[in-house]
Amino acid sequence: MATKTKRQVTVPKRPERKWGPFHGGVGIAVWLNEVETADGRKWFRSVTIAPRRYLKAETGQWEDASSYRTVDLPSLILALHVA
Repeated sequence: MATKTKRQVTVPKRPERKWGPFHGGVGIAVWLNEVETADGRKWFRSVTIAPRRYLKAETGQWEDASSYRTVDLPSLILALHVA
């Protein structure tokens, strides 16, 4: 009989803070990251920018755009400034 090893349950990582989604789905999230170094545990933050989203007419599915519109920039600038 084989013994099963218990898989450690990990809690999904959530952002420390989010701004948005704004018009078109753009927004930003600030993440608190932890890394183990020779000097001990260190913490740092990183920022992700959510892509603009649109509804593709042919499939009816939401898709991520590879660029931003000029109207998205003020929202992103404001959110980045606050972050």
